[in-house]
Amino acid sequence: MSIFCPLCAWRPQPSSRWLWRPGCLTSWNTFDTHAPCPGCGKQWRETWCPQCHLPSPHDDWYHEDILDQAEEIVRIASERPELIPV
Repeated sequence: MSIFCPLCAWRPQPSSRWLWRPGCLTSWNTFDTHAPCPGCGKQWRETWCPQCHLPSPHDDWYHEDILDQAEEIVRIASERPELIPV
């Protein structure tokens, strides 16, 4: 799985941080927790991108890799050969 902004494709690094302000002032990588603030537990539904400066739904930042999808197709095909077109 890849994580990147769905609007501009910016990719957060492990060192990237978001700050819950004016709330509890916790600084953390929102992708380490899948959006809840570790300081106070607030669940964020949107994540602001530090590059394009726009919010988007947090879940939209998670993207399945093509290789992950291909592996899933191979797994299903090996378990259900009748689904393979001939």
